[in-house]
Amino acid sequence: MKKYQQKSIIAVLTGGLVFVIGCFILLNFAAQQLTAQTKSDAEYILGHVEGAIAERRRILTPLNKLAFKQCDNTTLLEMRRALFDAKYVIDIGFFKGNQLVCTTGAGLLSKPINDKQPDFIRDGEKVRVRFEPELYLLLFSERPMEVIIVRQGDYNLIMQSTPFTNIGITAPDWEVIYKTPNALHHLAGKEGLYQQVKNSVFFPYETNSVCSSTSSQYCVVVHLPWSLFFSNNHLLLIISLILTCLAGISSALIVDARIAARRSTNQRIRKGLKKGSFYWTYQPIICLQSGKLIGCEVLARFEDKYGALFPDEFIPVIRKNNLTWTFTEAMIATTIKELTSIELLPEGFKVSLNIFPCDVELGNVSLLPQITELTNSRFIICLEITEDEYLDTSIAHAHFRTLVESGFNLSLDDFGTGYSNLRNLQNLSFHQLKIDRTFVQDIATEGLKASMIPNIMELVHKFNYTCVAEGIETTEQEAILKMAGVHYGQGWKYGKPMTASKFKNYITNQHF
Repeated sequence: MKKYQQKSIIAVLTGGLVFVIGCFILLNFAAQQLTAQTKSDAEYILGHVEGAIAERRRILTPLNKLAFKQCDNTTLLEMRRALFDAKYVIDIGFFKGNQLVCTTGAGLLSKPINDKQPDFIRDGEKVRVRFEPELYLLLFSERPMEVIIVRQGDYNLIMQSTPFTNIGITAPDWEVIYKTPNALHHLAGKEGLYQQVKNSVFFPYETNSVCSSTSSQYCVVVHLPWSLFFSNNHLLLIISLILTCLAGISSALIVDARIAARRSTNQRIRKGLKKGSFYWTYQPIICLQSGKLIGCEVLARFEDKYGALFPDEFIPVIRKNNLTWTFTEAMIATTIKELTSIELLPEGFKVSLNIFPCDVELGNVSLLPQITELTNSRFIICLEITEDEYLDTSIAHAHFRTLVESGFNLSLDDFGTGYSNLRNLQNLSFHQLKIDRTFVQDIATEGLKASMIPNIMELVHKFNYTCVAEGIETTEQEAILKMAGVHYGQGWKYGKPMTASKFKNYITNQHF
């Protein structure tokens, strides 16, 4: 499979993964909203149930306390007063013995009606409750009503389930039940729903049930299907799906662009080495004791028609693609020529060039003495090599000795941050240690790294090295390093990396 096909598959898979995650998040959000809606509906209905229970107590308890023995105008008047501001009760009846003898709506009955057996009796209050799916009131004999009949003492209440209906709730199906130890008693709504929910015949999150905190035997269950929920929120669902699709597509495009950018970076660097897109800058190195310019470090920069790349972008690519020696040869060919053209630079001026540790192990550095631009230069060429396990080999040691014998100076770059082997430090034939900028920046906060500078200087003196501190930005840092015995300094306090022409002007203006 070709590389571009593999990268396209990665982009598509990334977009698909983002889409799936987005759908999962959307579904989870919908589940939370569905749960919240069913809970809200259940609590709404339960609120009416508790209201009906409170209303029953508010009406029946005072009426029974009146202790009427027969139904007359006084009895009917009290019953009608109780019914006047009732919310759930539509009729009140009076019993003599076990026979209904009058109601608020029909008055005194011409023929008493025998009471029926209740569905259940609430213990304690001796409340008899019966569900009646079709009751014909005497005043509305042509219209059957679904009611709950509650009797306590000599009175009963006809309570219609209208306030529990779909007004104010979203769920199409619900049920109010009363639980006894041996049975469930239907009071309102869709009969049998509670048992279906208990048997888990519905999808997750579609149902919710709550029981009264004051009368725990009264419970409400509601069922809101996913299909109806999505239908009620179809516009939001469509928008969310569109956004999720866009997120997936955008992620795929971003990944594809990043992959393309990486591919493009490789190509740009390869072409840049051939077409001169790399250019070199020079940062001054100052003697801390005298304040004089003694050398510079060569630093690489890159810019082509697509823009600039930072060192932390192109250096890893150079290493990965085994272009380190090609890069080093291009650097030497250009920098020595540019610096040689600056007549103000004296003989013995130190030029620090960065060398990749892998080129030491591979033996490429053995070619340096053969480069006449270096061997015939009026400068002291200092090769800066970062600490690395490549340096801790007999092959590396042999190459170092050859370079020293050829007149090169060796500097151990970023000392203390990389691979350290103090036992071999003296055997590496180095002339100089370079203190990493993180140690210098730690001076202001008196951090741990700053406290290690005196120890580093002990090693410097022990092995008769010189020392350069990089990253100096303030007079305070300079003074502390100078007091510690550091020989040379490099950093923005003395000058940023600059092109050859600007470096020439720098030298002229600073009068070194």
